[in-house]
Amino acid sequence: MSPAPSGTTTLALAWPIDLVLTVASHGWAHLAPWSWDRDAGRLSRRERVGAEIGTVAVHQRALDSLEIEWEGFATGPETAFPIVRRWVSAGWDPAPAIAALRPSLAAEADLIERGGGRLLRGSTFYEDFVKTVLTINTSWSATCRMAAALVDEPGGGAFPAPAAVLDYGEARLRERAKLGFRAPTVITATRRMLDDGVIDAAGEGAPERLPHDYLTGIKGIGPYAAAHCRMLLHDFSRLPVDSAVTAYLREHHGSEPAAFAEKLAACSPYLALGYRLTRLREKFAG
Repeated sequence: MSPAPSGTTTLALAWPIDLVLTVASHGWAHLAPWSWDRDAGRLSRRERVGAEIGTVAVHQRALDSLEIEWEGFATGPETAFPIVRRWVSAGWDPAPAIAALRPSLAAEADLIERGGGRLLRGSTFYEDFVKTVLTINTSWSATCRMAAALVDEPGGGAFPAPAAVLDYGEARLRERAKLGFRAPTVITATRRMLDDGVIDAAGEGAPERLPHDYLTGIKGIGPYAAAHCRMLLHDFSRLPVDSAVTAYLREHHGSEPAAFAEKLAACSPYLALGYRLTRLREKFAG
């Protein structure tokens, strides 16, 4: 048997991107199939592309590029490049966000200039959508368990494609993957997004076809989940308010979410990004 194809390559970046800050931007790196080696600064995961399943990993030597390792894909860089670009939002121009945040949140604008401002994303919109559903009304440890269960069975080691989730079915999602009340939401949403053509068979979805109102029109998707999904499509105009956000703002800023949003009205198109960067800055300062 011949060895699996493998290799390394470099992805040049149009803007500075700090991989460590991107990983630290929220909790996605701790959900399967991600693996984050903080000491080595190496982010990796198993991927299924078409009939192939392999591994893509990334680390960094300088803010203007990413070093990519791949194994198991005959097409090599042609497969790995678009995956990694989506993870780190390599095509997102930070200049408008820097300009919008600078008057009210100068330290957060500085953080973008030095490579922050990207929220780690899954390999497809569908992955981000399902993982957002897994955060609804539950603990973070339960979210981690549910994500691992999806990767283990319907995914076969990688995050499952929409058809694999539908084939797995609501009953097994509820009982074996322990999604509980989230199982019908995932099945209904998957079927509707495929039928409406807003995601393709791989789970890719274009931002303009997935507006906030469309997402909240899916049974089981409320304002928090829709805003969180839109945030990962680079629409930062709504703060994804859940119990954790509310508790944080009350404890650290003495503010309710509505008052926090009003205070930052001048940078409203980037409200959610400003919030995430505030938390990121405080994490690294503390």
